[in-house]
Amino acid sequence: MRVPSERMFKRSDWQRFFAGIVIGAIVSWGVFLTIYGVSRDRELEEIRIANDKLEKANLQISAWQEDVKALNKEMKQHLIIQNVKVKLVNGNRYKVNSVVEYNIQKSVDKEAQHLIAQDIESAYRSRDILKKAIENKKYEFDKTIYEVEVHQIYFYTTLSIEVRIKKMEKVL
Repeated sequence: MRVPSERMFKRSDWQRFFAGIVIGAIVSWGVFLTIYGVSRDRELEEIRIANDKLEKANLQISAWQEDVKALNKEMKQHLIIQNVKVKLVNGNRYKVNSVVEYNIQKSVDKEAQHLIAQDIESAYRSRDILKKAIENKKYEFDKTIYEVEVHQIYFYTTLSIEVRIKKMEKVL
């Protein structure tokens, strides 16, 4: 690239042209910086507002989560038994018909009915008494006496009891 001759610089119209280019560049650079700065300020303000909203939402979420955890803990302490479900596990082994199986289940169900509407913790504390009451009772159906043993007891809103026939005697 070649430097323009001295003759060009001495002419006033060329001098005005180059001065206009320099002044235009400075003014356009100033306009660019102003527009960019204003838009950048708007973006920063929007980001700050969004961060404030996000922080506020996070505080609300944490407060709600603490409330929900406290309520869940309180509700777990106050859970009550709502129904009783009894299942005879080894009825097929003794070839017990479905009517006798149903009667045994209903009789065991009657033994556990007093636990309905009790909280789970107190029902769990009396599980040994319930187990002994079920196992010590003899169930008589169709001239046969059945003795059962409690296989498993599950405590939740539904009290699930699994029993097995321990002994079966025919009555004459």
